[in-house]
Amino acid sequence: MNAEASTIVDPQQAYPPSPVVIDRPTDDLFEFVAACQELRRRVVDAHQAQVDHARVTLGRQLSAEGRQVSAAALREAARWQVHSQRRRSADQELAGMHPPGQLLHDAEQHDDTELYRRREQALALLLSDQAASPVHLVPEVLADREHACRQQALLVDDQTQLTNELARLGGVRGLLSHRRVRQLHADLAELDRLLLEVQAEIGRQQALLDAIHAADANRHAWLADHQTILHEGAAAVAVLTRRLLALANPPGCPQPVLEVDLDHPMGHDPLTPPAPLPVPAPAARVQVAAAPATPPGHG
Repeated sequence: MNAEASTIVDPQQAYPPSPVVIDRPTDDLFEFVAACQELRRRVVDAHQAQVDHARVTLGRQLSAEGRQVSAAALREAARWQVHSQRRRSADQELAGMHPPGQLLHDAEQHDDTELYRRREQALALLLSDQAASPVHLVPEVLADREHACRQQALLVDDQTQLTNELARLGGVRGLLSHRRVRQLHADLAELDRLLLEVQAEIGRQQALLDAIHAADANRHAWLADHQTILHEGAAAVAVLTRRLLALANPPGCPQPVLEVDLDHPMGHDPLTPPAPLPVPAPAARVQVAAAPATPPGHG
């Protein structure tokens, strides 16, 4: 630490403790690749956490019903349940795509078997690796980044106070003042070290946000190349849902049913393996380069 101990300057500019989503793209390739690897680990961990939660919840449900199952059967049923949840989420995404009216009219002319086939083709795309997106991790990353930004702000405040005290002691002589100056230099050196750690953490969180942004851009590019199949699947989901709701709500129904599970419209036993689904024709693979994406406003 320099004897004059001027205020440490953040080489990446000071981050105010405010909720900023993305304020600057990551320009370090190593950081970006490391962030992509961390995202993959987080996605795997999040999936395992879902399975564990489903296993515990299902175990309690079956126990309350007086049903005893082996641990292996419970784990398998939990995996089926998580997969079923993913399929329902994909159905919801298809339902929100609002396909052209002509496709809806065309879907009305087909029977349920053909509509389920079209739905499966669309689901295969949405559940493929190319369509995977870690966007659900954004709130977690933002919270970590915000915490690091607040830590940096506190460290800078402490640094400013110590630097001002050091400046006041500059013209004071004596043993006590000399000891205090040495202590201030040691404290400022420690703040220097902590600031570098916090700034590295902010950079890591920024790289994670950029990797998420790039992955989502890749996902949109992948889905755009298969828009026809997705819109046909969306129309199929809309028509199937309308037909099943009509069956579930006959005239005079005292309690209307507002939603249906297209995989299990009549309900199902959670321990029953899912029925084999028709395998759709494979879609052409499209490779989209995963490079640091420039956030909006930085193009």
